Amino acid sequence: MNKKLLLLVLALAFAALPALASAGEYELHCEGAAECVGEITGGPFSMISDSGEVFTCSAVGGSIRFASTSTTGTVNLHLTGCREHATFFTFQCNSAGAAAGTTSLVGLTYHLINLVHGGTTPGVKFTNISATFECTGFSKKTFTGSLIGHLESASCNTATTTHSVNFEESAITGSQKYTQTTTTGAETDLITNNDAGGSYTTMAIISTWTIHWDHNVKITC
Repeated sequence: MNKKLLLLVLALAFAALPALASAGEYELHCEGAAECVGEITGGPFSMISDSGEVFTCSAVGGSIRFASTSTTGTVNLHLTGCREHATFFTFQCNSAGAAAGTTSLVGLTYHLINLVHGGTTPGVKFTNISATFECTGFSKKTFTGSLIGHLESASCNTATTTHSVNFEESAITGSQKYTQTTTTGAETDLITNNDAGGSYTTMAIISTWTIHWDHNVKITC
């Protein structure tokens, strides 16, 4: 095979590889639909900062929309029963204008990713996170950044109507277990300020959620 033909064959071979091989992202296929809609349920929900501050919510609810063959979707989350645990009183916390103990996160982007380099470990990354917790008589905290979790019930190329998303803390307090796509990408974290204007610290989320899809979905790995 001459050099030009060899280069052409190699170019075609690489072009045939799925985009996720380089980007570390997977596609979600909705069987029989152009878009899948899902309901999110879960809880409890714990947030632990690297300084040891703890916030909890009793339950997580929400919705997700995902266009078929896309790598990203849109998520709205609704947290209830939220409290701080830095004081004896464990004051309720809420976003501005919401009922006591209630926080909403709207318009998050949900990315389907591969968590481990050289393997196929489906995960999710939430971006566009921006939320403020106002805790009565205690403090005001703003959370920004990204959050990565493990799709622990998901199998590649297998149809299902549910996905289980698990968020874990690493061995380091206030640090998420997964902070990179394919364990080689840029590190990402959830950041919180300290009492509305102080120093910024990292924040780990501990929770398990279930996504209930309205159609069979399949992750292409």
